[in-house]
Amino acid sequence: MSRSLLLPLKAGAVAFTVLWTAWMMWWGGSYSSINLVILTLVGTLIGYLWYRTMRWQFERMGMLPRKDDASGHLE
Repeated sequence: MSRSLLLPLKAGAVAFTVLWTAWMMWWGGSYSSINLVILTLVGTLIGYLWYRTMRWQFERMGMLPRKDDASGHLE
């Protein structure tokens, strides 16, 4: 699979992670360093799960080639 096809998806996952973490920090109201560390770790996990879910959904919809597709070309 071409890396250029996944670049916008990866950038979206990073943006989602940053925005989710910032929102949780603002919503929680506590700006302690341990809270920042915990929310950053959880945000990273949430961003990764979001990436995997969106990649699976895009493959299922045919917007990305499937992993088992040997040709690597979009149809």
